[in-house]
Amino acid sequence: MTKALGGSTDRFVMLPDHEAASAVAGCLPFRPTHLVSHPSGRPWILAELPHGRLTDIRAGADALVLIGPGPVEREPLEAALGRCRDIAELDRLLASLPGVFHMMACIGGVIRVQGTASGVRRVFHARRGATLLVGDRAETLAELVGSPVDEAALALRLLEPLPHPLGERTTWHGINSTPPGSYLRIDGRQYVTTRRWWQPPLPSRPATEGATSVREALDSSVRLHLAGRATVSTELSGGFDSTAVSYLAQRERTRLSAPAVLAVTAGSRDPLDDDHDWAALAARLNPALDHRILPAERLPLTYDSLADAAAERIDEPSIAIAQRSRVLAVTALARETGSQVHLTGHGGDHLFVGLPTLSIDLLRTRPMAAAHRIAAYRSMFGWPWPDTARQLARRGSYRRWLARSAVSCGRVADWRTPLLTWGVPATLPDWVTPYAADLVRGELGRAAATARPLAPTPGRHLELDGIRDGARLVRALTDITGRAGLPISAPFLDDRVIEAALSIRIEDRVQPHVYKPLLRRAMAGILPERLLARTTKGVGDLDLALGVREHATDLAGLWADSRLAARGLVDAQRLTTLCDQPEAPQLDDGALLTTVACELWLRAVDRTTTPQENTHAPSLT
Repeated sequence: MTKALGGSTDRFVMLPDHEAASAVAGCLPFRPTHLVSHPSGRPWILAELPHGRLTDIRAGADALVLIGPGPVEREPLEAALGRCRDIAELDRLLASLPGVFHMMACIGGVIRVQGTASGVRRVFHARRGATLLVGDRAETLAELVGSPVDEAALALRLLEPLPHPLGERTTWHGINSTPPGSYLRIDGRQYVTTRRWWQPPLPSRPATEGATSVREALDSSVRLHLAGRATVSTELSGGFDSTAVSYLAQRERTRLSAPAVLAVTAGSRDPLDDDHDWAALAARLNPALDHRILPAERLPLTYDSLADAAAERIDEPSIAIAQRSRVLAVTALARETGSQVHLTGHGGDHLFVGLPTLSIDLLRTRPMAAAHRIAAYRSMFGWPWPDTARQLARRGSYRRWLARSAVSCGRVADWRTPLLTWGVPATLPDWVTPYAADLVRGELGRAAATARPLAPTPGRHLELDGIRDGARLVRALTDITGRAGLPISAPFLDDRVIEAALSIRIEDRVQPHVYKPLLRRAMAGILPERLLARTTKGVGDLDLALGVREHATDLAGLWADSRLAARGLVDAQRLTTLCDQPEAPQLDDGALLTTVACELWLRAVDRTTTPQENTHAPSLT
């Protein structure tokens, strides 16, 4: 059983330069270890960074602060900051850095705050009276300003999948999010505007040229995460992504004559899952790796230790919480060796598998190639021809698609559903109440009236939305593992890696019968040919199904005093009945995971003390 852990995760709060704001520094819901001051001497940024690093660059009265996993070269940044006349001129400078940093700048009295384009690092803001507060965690600001839970936003989190822009909304009243790829501009009067700083590149580069950029960007990100770390570890699941990260990490450690990378492989109970065999082969072909295996019988199932998971405070509801014990069991091997960073392959699927919807984008420039790809996908996945034709015929604006995607109660769409439009219609599980369904439909309708897609074409929009969804998962996993003492890092979600991958022509990046062709080309010469020849991808469905059966009693007991039911959002009796029947078909998709995530998040919120009872005066170093 995995106990609740009392460690901390990285976080910061940014305050305006006036006396009233200074009073907030004495009632933070965390213990700050870093203080960056305004030129007046008042506190500007207060951060608790048990794992991250803060870099403070000054050029006269102007300042640039970076918070991230590794060090940056100060002198080029000081020179560049000195040449900037306003905060907009920082765009070029920041594009030259690995895309894994929070950035705060003050130039000419105007402040700019931003996270990453991927959404792994986020920015939120709220008002405490007249005082503007900015931070990287919605729950921190919610504690500071006493915000209640937003029931409508929480009900939206019961949707599967959660369409854009609903995922950007916080689950707290009065806590505002800054969209990934945008920054907050704050003037001296605390007036806030949001401005876009990142746009995805056009998919115009051939793979022969772009694969080198992908390799260099990924290698650069891996090196930054490892810099200054005495002991490091990686996930080696056996998949393409984690294997690429492990090999790049070991290459860097060999170059530095540093201790070997500890590569951790988790076993699988599924006899059809061949990831374990590929991980073993990868380790044999790179004997420099220190390979450790967690046997399947020691790996907790999904839904293990729900009581402990309910004490884990994460920033927003996430299915990661149902996997908490599994994640911590894997990283425990690395923690025991003293690892200071644990790299994973998260994000690789989002960049390199390629969505069938991208074939629609290709119709404009290469219609015959697009038609062949659509036919190939239909054959591979068994898409019914009427459904396929219907999607091809009903293309329209994103707002129309979102408005047309009526929320229904039923099973989540699977791989047999054609994916040639803006997305998969959102579905609510059949245990939600009529009240919750009405809330969701109302919010979805209001969102459809003003929603803008993330890109002009369905394929690019959907893959950007997928990247953001992957980033939300990584944020939650980082919360969980960071509190245990070893945060995960996902180099594939570095903005520079994303840019390099998305710049490649669709026809070179998406090939129905070739698995991750771009990553395969990028890793040529780094991964052995035997690994590059893999054409399969492992799955973990069996462990999920076994988890429902093994922990059916705990799952049923979860609804006896359900927080979601108390708010009128789910039918606790219906859920109890289903969980007492673990073979029920309603439980074999992601709907239960999503509902459990919301329930556990609410329970953790209820355990939180009030800001006045949980305050810390700054203890700074």
